[in-house]
Amino acid sequence: MSLIDPPHCPSIRALASSPDYAAQALAAIVRVPLAPDPPQLLDRLMNATTALGATASVFTAAIPEDGREPSSFSLFACHPGFAQTQHSQGPMTHHPWFRFARSHSTPGTDQQMPCHLEADSASLDLARQYGFRSCLVIPTAGGVGRIEMLCLGSKHAEDFEGPEARLVRTLARSLAAELHDWLTVYLQRRLRENARLQDKDLDLLTLEWQGLGTKEISSRTGMSTASVNSRFQRINVRLQCSNRKASAKRAAAYGLLEST
Repeated sequence: MSLIDPPHCPSIRALASSPDYAAQALAAIVRVPLAPDPPQLLDRLMNATTALGATASVFTAAIPEDGREPSSFSLFACHPGFAQTQHSQGPMTHHPWFRFARSHSTPGTDQQMPCHLEADSASLDLARQYGFRSCLVIPTAGGVGRIEMLCLGSKHAEDFEGPEARLVRTLARSLAAELHDWLTVYLQRRLRENARLQDKDLDLLTLEWQGLGTKEISSRTGMSTASVNSRFQRINVRLQCSNRKASAKRAAAYGLLEST
């Protein structure tokens, strides 16, 4: 799927002056977390991107794993050629947009992203060819060590600069928040099913994450110390982690300990 880029599409700042702009954008944004699966999420991201007046968008998340390269989740609501060519250059988690998201907590535009490496210039030049002549990067953090980024692109230069872009930036942050919420629920469900985690397992992982030792966990749960250690060993195997501390960290990064 790809967005259609009209040859003479108006700038986002011009569209934002329309009295019904915010209502139409919000109507598309609130449908994002209702997507039943990743393909439907991509479809709704594309609709929200269009409603915001953007030419293209990319959503990427990096989820830490115990002693391994972080897992990644990406959606490319743009021309498919960008996703294909970018993949040949390297993962989105190495892109200058994502590096900005790692080091910032508030949104920034392409004018705030210096190119420290030759590869950075190549990455940004490639993006400009596919609807990101100007861009807005919205960082979000989810779980422990999880980094997420939404990047909106426009074919117009400086389309996210100045006071006229404030409404666009506010709506973009709302879209990023909805994507974050959807991904959190998706990751929780997937890890819980794959690792066959029960409520009691999550209770133990929560106590471990809170810093309690075996004896304290035994006292809290009524389990024997041997049973606590045995259950953690089984949890570690299912979560593919080297120890219980790493298991608790992985569960927290996936958002599984937020509701326990």
